[in-house]
Amino acid sequence: MTIKDVAKYSGVSITTISRVINNHPDVREEVRAKVWKAIDELHYVPNGSAETNSHHPLQKEKLCL
Repeated sequence: MTIKDVAKYSGVSITTISRVINNHPDVREEVRAKVWKAIDELHYVPNGSAETNSHHPLQKEKLCL
């Protein structure tokens, strides 16, 4: 299960899924509820290591050492 699957299932963008997961304030409450429902129904669990590597370039360097 990936964030793409959740986005497709809930009918919103991957960016919106990310914003909901990260509790970004610029997401309407009805969209937020729809996304959390999809996450629950699909039993989606974000991959923390993928998030760390994609958002923090220094983490990639640490992994290479």
